[in-house]
Amino acid sequence: MSAPLCGVARHVRATEGDSRGRNRATEPTAYQSARAQYWDDIDATVDGMLGGFGTGLSSRLFLLSLLPQLATFPNPLTPSPPSQRPPYRLTALDVGAGIGRVTSTVLLPLFDDVVTTEPVQHFVEEAERAASSGEWRELPRLVGKVRDPDEQKERERRIAEWNRGRGKRVWVVRAGLQNLDPAYPTRGGNQSLGVIGEAREGDKGNFGEEGNIQYDVIWCQWCLGHMGHNDLVSFLRRAKAALRHPSDMADDEQAEYGKPIIVVKENCCEDSPEGGPNEFLDEEDSSLTRYVPAGRRLNAKLTSRSNGKWLQVFEEAGLRVIKEEVQEGLPQELFTVKTWALQ
Repeated sequence: MSAPLCGVARHVRATEGDSRGRNRATEPTAYQSARAQYWDDIDATVDGMLGGFGTGLSSRLFLLSLLPQLATFPNPLTPSPPSQRPPYRLTALDVGAGIGRVTSTVLLPLFDDVVTTEPVQHFVEEAERAASSGEWRELPRLVGKVRDPDEQKERERRIAEWNRGRGKRVWVVRAGLQNLDPAYPTRGGNQSLGVIGEAREGDKGNFGEEGNIQYDVIWCQWCLGHMGHNDLVSFLRRAKAALRHPSDMADDEQAEYGKPIIVVKENCCEDSPEGGPNEFLDEEDSSLTRYVPAGRRLNAKLTSRSNGKWLQVFEEAGLRVIKEEVQEGLPQELFTVKTWALQ
């Protein structure tokens, strides 16, 4: 799930670890239950997700710096964007999406189709409600009455814009990361809340069905810390397998539209005293905290990883880092927040 905000307090208990990563977190059932219970008590609002920190601007710029072809109008990153979209529909996955903040503000403006997955019931229900009621700018209002003339004008503008474009879609799925196969989002008992929007152009594929889905971007933000080492490596391997395969893209399409990527945006603790990768699972809630509204404690079990440990995880999953970036402008008491692009 999207974490309530973008950092963990820096003052944490000293833990043992070494460069060989022997201090790996385990994945007991109680670990998952505690995490789920915590998020069940968090409000399904942007403040609940972020605690007042962070916007989507840096994330959009990060994507455009790697895939400038996603731009639909000239800009400093892409002075001459492609004159047309690819024959396939550009597709993204937002895992641990919370109420869909990243989906609505980062991914939908850039992609044709987005699959948004989230395990907490009231978060995923709020995402479906907001998407279908017109609160997400890229989608027409599908339910509810228009309340005033200004809202009617906005509704007409969106419909006109939608009629000119390829049509955007969001598929909302209730699913946790441990059993999520990105290529088949509803397998393993995961619940589909339906597709909002309609495809007008491009290959509609298996979107909204159980079939094989290929992604151009898989976005993982402030959710992977809730997974132990083995589960995390397994998930990233499944995510890699779900990226659009180069063999399904012509050479000129790869050159023009870029190669698919996985984006991971997470907290980083310090490496071990010996300088090696560090990872620890907070078994209590007395030493590892997040800054959350009303000073609420994070009772969910949470794995903290150093930069070296993240790189170790990526390597084990068969991924290589093509770009990394530190988020600026966060309070000093929070852990460093890094974004990695992986292939």
